[in-house]
This record gives sequence, structure tokens and C-alpha cells, in this order.
Amino acid sequence: MSIRVIAGKYKGRVIGAPPSARPTLSRFRQSLFDSLEALQNGFFEDKIILDCFAGAGALGIEALSRGARHAFFVDKDREAIATLRTNVGQLNIAKDATIICEDITKIRNPKQQKCDIVFLDPPYGKVSIAETIERLTQTNWLAEHAFLITEEDKNNAEDLSFLKLITSKQLGISLFRVFEMSCA
Repeated sequence: MSIRVIAGKYKGRVIGAPPSARPTLSRFRQSLFDSLEALQNGFFEDKIILDCFAGAGALGIEALSRGARHAFFVDKDREAIATLRTNVGQLNIAKDATIICEDITKIRNPKQQKCDIVFLDPPYGKVSIAETIERLTQTNWLAEHAFLITEEDKNNAEDLSFLKLITSKQLGISLFRVFEMSCA
């Protein structure tokens, strides 16, 4: 399976996806990223990204393509990590990407990196987004007003009322929500 980058400096470039991944459909990615750019012109410009449950890295790569400064890609699946390394190499973005093979729910943050935008697209129904956010908060991954973008099964969306909801969009069976969190 292959994924096409939608916009930005890598527009039209194709990246691979591991068999274990459930990549966000390109029309859904287009809609999501367009709505994020509508929130604020240059939404991704100079931002640090954390792509949790990264799979092929399509969300983080799309953010880099649109001007993000750096992306951290985290996945515990070794096939996904191998695909990520290939994708990063093919796009020649190694200096802008850090790939971490670890379970995001157990991740540490030895460099105390603060991320501005976090993508949380876990396997539907298998990992708690709320618990993942709690872990990211405990380990200081989140910038003070980080944006958290979630993708979930619309029929089993978690209660994330502890976050400030900015917008939500239902596409097919997926529910995309954008939250802002104060970690002060």
C-alpha cells in the first residue's frame, strides 16, 4: 500500500505503509489538514510534532511537508518502524525526524522535548487516548498549549472533556477531534 503526500514541499511524493497499519485515507487527511490550516494560517509552521501510533508516518510527514520544524514518530511495531525509516530516507528528511520504537503508553522523555502538535490515531478500541495523553503529560512531552488531534471510531469515542475541544469532524466511521490542552 502506498500513501501520497497531499500538500506542501513534498506534495505528490509517495510513501509506503506497513501491512499492520490503518493509514488515514487521503481524502480524510486532506479534510483534516485543511481544517487545521483554517484554524490558523501557517498552523504547522516551525512547530514540533509528535506522531503517536505513527505507522507509516503519514500525519507527521504531512505536517513536515507543510512547514513543521521537527517530527517525532513513535510506534512499537517493528515493521512500522522499518517502513518509517524507509519513508524518512526516501524523502531525505532524517535531520527533521526522530523515530522511536517504543510503546507510546510507556514512553519516557529523556531530552524533555516539548511538542506543539500531537497526533493520536491508535488502533481503534485497543489503546486509550486519555491514558496516552496522561502519560505524555507525566513525561513532559506536551508544550503548554499543545494541540492534540485524535482519530477514533465515531461509535466508541472516548470522553476527553478534560481538554478544550476546538473542532470535530466526522468522516466515514472516523471521528477527528482537535483539542487544546494547558499543561501549566
